[in-house]
Amino acid sequence: MTEPVYDDERSPKGDHNRRIALGFSLEEFAAEAGVIPEALREYETTGPDDDFNLAVAHQVGVTLDRLEALANQPSTNPPTFI
Repeated sequence: MTEPVYDDERSPKGDHNRRIALGFSLEEFAAEAGVIPEALREYETTGPDDDFNLAVAHQVGVTLDRLEALANQPSTNPPTFI
């Protein structure tokens, strides 16, 4: 298990890359996270030394963790051999 990342220690660009790796558009992910697309866009484009909205960071982090956990679950369908 990985160590928790506190909201004020999040990496907006890293979270952007995680979203892309999951295959979600900005609009799709914003809907999943319960934030408006503009708030997600602003968060993801925050510079490394700039402040960001902690509420958005929290929603993004929780949503990324949930979606990555789902994506990493083993398939319940056994392989089919032909």
